[in-house]
Amino acid sequence: MSDRFHLHGLHGDDLSEAERFTSGALEVEFKSKESSFRGGEYFSHRGSGRLEITIESNFANDKGILSAPEFPLHSTLIFVSYATSEVERRMNAQDGIDLLRTEVVQ
Repeated sequence: MSDRFHLHGLHGDDLSEAERFTSGALEVEFKSKESSFRGGEYFSHRGSGRLEITIESNFANDKGILSAPEFPLHSTLIFVSYATSEVERRMNAQDGIDLLRTEVVQ
């Protein structure tokens, strides 16, 4: 079985709105957390198995470099680790959430 990792992006920069939108789409709860490594406030969900989803800002560090510089138009990022087929289906069905990158590890 392959492990799948996805990066999704949104154009809006309101993390709370992105959390509500994603929570409703996936029918899961997120916890608000704080980390300077992730640009301050972010949201996290750990699901069954190894599934982990974080919603965080595409923030600029003290040198002005974005955390995901290859996606400057997406100010909110959703990282999905160990994605399940159901999570993939629900994320891909949402208007306004762009799939930016996928990695499959065998």
